[in-house]
Amino acid sequence: MARPSSGKWVLGKELVLPNKEDCYVYLRPNSSVYQYFLSIDGEGIERRTTGKKDLEDAKEFALNRKLEVMARQSQGLKARRVKKLFDFIDDFLKEESKRIAPHNIRGNITKETFRVKAHHLGLLKKFYGNRNTKLEELDYPKLHDYPLWRQKTTDKALGVKPPKTAHTILSELSTIKGYFAYLERLGYIGRFPTFHSLVRESPRVIRRDYLNPREYQQTINTVRTWSRSNACTASQSHNRQMLYIAILVMSNSCLRIGELRGLVWSDIEPNTNLSNEDQKIGHLIKIRAENTKTGVPRVVQSPTTKRFEELRRLTGIHAKPLRSSFPRIPNEFLQYPVFSKFNHPDQPLGQGTWDRCWKEIKDLCADRYWGTKRISWYSYRHTGISFAVARGVPLLQLSRNAGTGSRYVEDVYYHHEAESKTTWETLTQNRKFREYMEQHKNDVAVPLEEPLLEFDLG
Repeated sequence: MARPSSGKWVLGKELVLPNKEDCYVYLRPNSSVYQYFLSIDGEGIERRTTGKKDLEDAKEFALNRKLEVMARQSQGLKARRVKKLFDFIDDFLKEESKRIAPHNIRGNITKETFRVKAHHLGLLKKFYGNRNTKLEELDYPKLHDYPLWRQKTTDKALGVKPPKTAHTILSELSTIKGYFAYLERLGYIGRFPTFHSLVRESPRVIRRDYLNPREYQQTINTVRTWSRSNACTASQSHNRQMLYIAILVMSNSCLRIGELRGLVWSDIEPNTNLSNEDQKIGHLIKIRAENTKTGVPRVVQSPTTKRFEELRRLTGIHAKPLRSSFPRIPNEFLQYPVFSKFNHPDQPLGQGTWDRCWKEIKDLCADRYWGTKRISWYSYRHTGISFAVARGVPLLQLSRNAGTGSRYVEDVYYHHEAESKTTWETLTQNRKFREYMEQHKNDVAVPLEEPLLEFDLG
């Protein structure tokens, strides 16, 4: 029902249809351009200019708008043109933010996932040249070509360049499709857009780089020397040693970087299934649900007992009596982070420290050992899994320990680079190395550094 139309600001009111008060045109004081009034069931009212000075032209304009509203409502769509395409992005992200959870839970998202979604929708704005567009004028053929635009467009002004893989574009499309599904669900668009198809790369093609045995040993030697440098402060020395041990733990346990950084001392446990002698090497790491990528907890076998003893001493936590079980951490320290700040064992090592130290490691190793490989923290997890595959660890056992599907391990890690195969063939010509590998081919928890010490990598 239209609100009363009386008032000094409504002059020369003319109904668009006889006896229909829901749509009329009028003049405003000191204006010769007609405005229109339209009452829209369930959505309120709309008052806008017709842009017309002639009465009949203005009435025709208002009638066309009324018919457009009736047509949209008959399709179950919203009729009022209040916002444009970009304006709804904030609404969509606000709704998505309600699903943020501290860790992966089915039906929820993490803060990092939310950040990525916002980035993807920022790319959608750049696709339109940052020029907002009316939903009623959505160019579906143009939108269909978004994947092709991402593959081919380099625009420094917009800060856009093609990603390295189709996998990245498909991830963006997943978010963009979710946004348009939101608009369709609320009745703001008449149909769901389609997009040009892309072929996703095989997992073995897009997997991150890893280090072959030679590169790994060279990197470890260099990082160890860097961590023990006398030309740094006590705080810098602490941080460097933390990062050196982090690399060893990640490589040997095949943890993801987020899992590694989220460890607290209560996550470290002895492996009582091993003999007392073997427990000096192997132990268990509990990966809590809130500390995983998948939201599924698991227990990892790891040959890093010595490394966690080093971390305990480095943090300054005094051990329980010698007969106490590993990791010999007093109860009051069990919830402290494993990788902690200098003189602050209760505080986790900061992101800035991880980034700064990693840059120093890259400066030391990238040109000398890594060549064209794009080595990241994740590469050490890949290195550990690749070593286990080459050693002959059973697939199911390995996939469970690494927290990834056996199909993924089979697709990705059973297909080494030619240079890696050559390195392993060279290594296995050494009798001691071959015997060591044969003895431990069924063991998940074998220190990577041990077999490499049996052979001079040069």
